[in-house]
Amino acid sequence: MRGPALFTAAKPIETAQETPHGGLLDRLQRHLLRLPTAPVAAHTQAAFEALQRTLGPSPGALIFDSGCGTGESTRNLAERHPEAWVVGVDKSADRLGRYRAALPANARLLRAELGDFWRCAMAAGWRLKAHYLPYPNPWPKARHYKRRWPAHPAFPWLLGLGGDLEVRSNWRLYLEEWQVVLEDLGVGSTLTPVPAGSAPPLSPFEAKYLASGHACYALRAALGSGGIPAPSWSAYQARCEAPEVFSRPALTAILAALPTAHPQRETLAEALAASPLRKPADHRGGQASDFFPCDLGPEGREALIQALEQGGEGGDDPALTLALRALRSR
Repeated sequence: MRGPALFTAAKPIETAQETPHGGLLDRLQRHLLRLPTAPVAAHTQAAFEALQRTLGPSPGALIFDSGCGTGESTRNLAERHPEAWVVGVDKSADRLGRYRAALPANARLLRAELGDFWRCAMAAGWRLKAHYLPYPNPWPKARHYKRRWPAHPAFPWLLGLGGDLEVRSNWRLYLEEWQVVLEDLGVGSTLTPVPAGSAPPLSPFEAKYLASGHACYALRAALGSGGIPAPSWSAYQARCEAPEVFSRPALTAILAALPTAHPQRETLAEALAASPLRKPADHRGGQASDFFPCDLGPEGREALIQALEQGGEGGDDPALTLALRALRSR
């Protein structure tokens, strides 16, 4: 006689999307052109610094279990890889709080925002032996595709950490989107079924999906020694030609010609102080070829043109000439 079910059967993925989303590669290039600059969440920074004190400055073989949920997958991975530190990370204190069993000595669990955590690890110079993402939220509604990891602003940090990547899901199309993005970067991958009953499930989600009759899949790719890929030439050129993007000489000229008390001066100065767009790998230009996003809008550009024309003493000022030309060409 069968015993009582330990969980409610999982519902199948419901989505109207039938092919990889057409906006993925545009999102990828946008994020490669401009890495996130917002401050790292305080609790994530604190968690990472505590982990650094535990593992030391050079932790050796290192495996991330990103989105580890209750930590069961972290325990399983630590038992499979006794030679490595295995770090399980999840944003939910509630999920992490459900883990009651003793962890292997080579495992750690911590609460952090994944994108920020990857960024901290990159900044510390860490590189991974392997990186597991067991059943991340695939956001199956097409309008939510920007929330999926391959279209997320933090995706470059994941790529930069390197290592052997493994992502599991019960929605094959989601993993096919990973393949599309990785292929665009020249990274090969495999996508294979996770056979039911051939090995203990990696995580509680995997156990639930398999017991519910779902097909589960694993995507694997070798990210090597890591490093954030450079943007493509086509994406770089298109972005530099956008009306809200200005070259370093243009922004410098506008600020030089603009009256000191002008209300848009601070916006322009902040744009120039930020990091410029990242350049293609074989770009040979120096600082003079830097470009910066600065979205003034049509009304803002017109207001600047009027201010420069009214404040200028004539057409002999090179800075004024360059500033007006840059604004009128956008």
